[in-house]
Amino acid sequence: MNDQNGTIAKVKQMVRDANNIVVLLGIGTVIESGGENIWSSRECYRLEEKYHKSPDEMMSVEYYSARRDKFFEFYKNEIIANILEPASLYDELVILQKQGKVSKFITQNYYNLECKAGLEDVIELHGNIKHNICPHCGKKFDVEYMQKAKGVPTCDECKCAIRPGVLLFGEKILNGPMTEAVNACEKADLILVLGTNMYDNMVRFCTGDYKGERPPLVLITKEEHYTDRYADLVIHDKVCDVLPQIISKDLPEKKRIKEEDVIVKPVKQNKAAKK
Repeated sequence: MNDQNGTIAKVKQMVRDANNIVVLLGIGTVIESGGENIWSSRECYRLEEKYHKSPDEMMSVEYYSARRDKFFEFYKNEIIANILEPASLYDELVILQKQGKVSKFITQNYYNLECKAGLEDVIELHGNIKHNICPHCGKKFDVEYMQKAKGVPTCDECKCAIRPGVLLFGEKILNGPMTEAVNACEKADLILVLGTNMYDNMVRFCTGDYKGERPPLVLITKEEHYTDRYADLVIHDKVCDVLPQIISKDLPEKKRIKEEDVIVKPVKQNKAAKK
């Protein structure tokens, strides 16, 4: 416990000193918000017993294309049946954001928790359950429409099956968000990895796909993993319990400067330099 307390004190100082933090949010933040990890051993067993297929199969682009009725039976029952509310850890991240310390939040969760909590500059690598679109006419539909639809949700205008706004197995992450995430981590002066482990694809891609020395990386997660040694500092506890201990509340809020707010003044040409 003393070692953990010492680590928490070190991380608190690191967060206090940092000005360009990137936060990576893993499945643990969903679990702390009341959700399930459908790829855990327990959930995989339950789902295979119920549907006679693995979650990987049912959340694949092939299954969506070939067995759309069964896909949406699973999707509506297991993914969007209960709309999650952000856990208290997100309130702490909002405080950190208001202090002007966070440049990017990166997540592969698609439960809309970051948006609901009021986080900005979020890179959603796997999409979002609130973004649903008709592939034929482009009309957009919210998650409530998907929930209430009988059978396969269809567009109310052209009757085409609606495409959920989440990444399915067999699809690649768009190059733009992935590049943005990697670049953000490369420029960071501190990386916080919350609710996952160093073997997570998101963590490996974001922190290992660029040249040069990696910024300091702090891992905060409840479960131990053999890859923990690749983090600079590790705290094994619930993210909800750790963040209040490492985020200083006495720092002033800072107004965030967005790119569109920056006015570029034209450079006056030196008359003497003119020919």
